[in-house]
Amino acid sequence: MSAFDNIREPVGRILRRPVVRIAAEWERLAPRERRWVTALAGAVVTVSILLGATFAMNRIGDLHDENAAIREALGAIAQHRDEYLEAKARNAVQEARIGNDPPQLTADLETAARGENVQIAESSERPPAPAGRRYIEHDMDIKIRETDLQSLTKFLKRVETGPRLVFFTRLALKHRYSDDSDKLDVELTATAFERVRDDKSRKKPEGKKE
Repeated sequence: MSAFDNIREPVGRILRRPVVRIAAEWERLAPRERRWVTALAGAVVTVSILLGATFAMNRIGDLHDENAAIREALGAIAQHRDEYLEAKARNAVQEARIGNDPPQLTADLETAARGENVQIAESSERPPAPAGRRYIEHDMDIKIRETDLQSLTKFLKRVETGPRLVFFTRLALKHRYSDDSDKLDVELTATAFERVRDDKSRKKPEGKKE
């Protein structure tokens, strides 16, 4: 006798016991009770099939909705591809204007002011502040006295279109009540950013090698 036969016989005896008991119970049932049991079993099978079919249909519907959403997203990406590329190019230009060196707000503002015959009466640089994880923000408050609107406009344009990224985040105008009614006193805040450098340039202790 093989090992398989040795295993099959005990397993067969174990499985036959519940089958025999169920058959015996079935034989003891009256015909009416048998019909009830048969109907109940049929109902259980039918409900199971319906639940399985409903779950499958719902899953198919979810997959259909997900595919529709993916197709819509891909369509939107394709539709706005040129806008995305343009925005990416503008961002690259701004990154290049920020550069790797700390901003020189005082020098840039004074150079632009001299170019447009604008006199900076006062300037005050604020302490640098973090701007996210990649940049440090530098702000400078300046006051300009007795300027006209045209000179001021040219000064702002010269600063904001210069080689380094500098822009104004605050602008307050005040008319001077004097003989020259077109003269203005102006208060501005100029903002620039410095890229945070990775601290890779620190000198290693002597005697240590990579």
